[in-house]
Amino acid sequence: MKFRQRVKFYLAGLFGSIFVKLLIGTLRVRRVEAAKRPDSAVIYCFWHSQLLPLAYIYRRRNIHVLVSSHRDGEYIGRTIERLGFGTVRGSSTRGGVRVITGALAKLQQGIDVAVTPDGPRGPAQQFKPGALFLAKESGAPLVLGACVPAKAWRFRSWDRFIVPKPFSRLVLVKSEPIYIPKDIGDEGMEKIRLEMENRLNEMTRQAEESIKYE
Repeated sequence: MKFRQRVKFYLAGLFGSIFVKLLIGTLRVRRVEAAKRPDSAVIYCFWHSQLLPLAYIYRRRNIHVLVSSHRDGEYIGRTIERLGFGTVRGSSTRGGVRVITGALAKLQQGIDVAVTPDGPRGPAQQFKPGALFLAKESGAPLVLGACVPAKAWRFRSWDRFIVPKPFSRLVLVKSEPIYIPKDIGDEGMEKIRLEMENRLNEMTRQAEESIKYE
């Protein structure tokens, strides 16, 4: 990596983390949790568009996030590392084996992992099977999350990335732990994948409806 590029990523991480703290710190957050999380490691799953507020809410917990090895992923990775997250670098197209191996190692050490199952480049709100594979192989449960602000700006990106407006309200909805059987076959995995996709989209809709009436 060239010196100029290293400086650019460093500054992006520095100012990105400051921006997240200043902006998201003004929000009023209400949490809706279906059940208490287990004492063991979990795999958090949320849509890529909702990453920004969650990066602040779950800061400094040593959660390791699967981050794309693309340039955009580097910007995100540098920012969230300054917020107290770890990162596992790679994607389904670049470094796929490395990122899966790294995530499994973290789960076996009892460290939580976070995945955006529609990342790194979409299609938006379509649940890719990577998180299910991690849950099946590790025995760690999935915990689905949906995070919706009352007022927000949206980027013109593939995922319509959300930037909450200052001092707005935000609802965070979390599912109960969901375990994937180790002996499940390909047909069963596809069925669960569709169930998780539908459920995460439904949780997002519920959060959107809930925030309207607060």
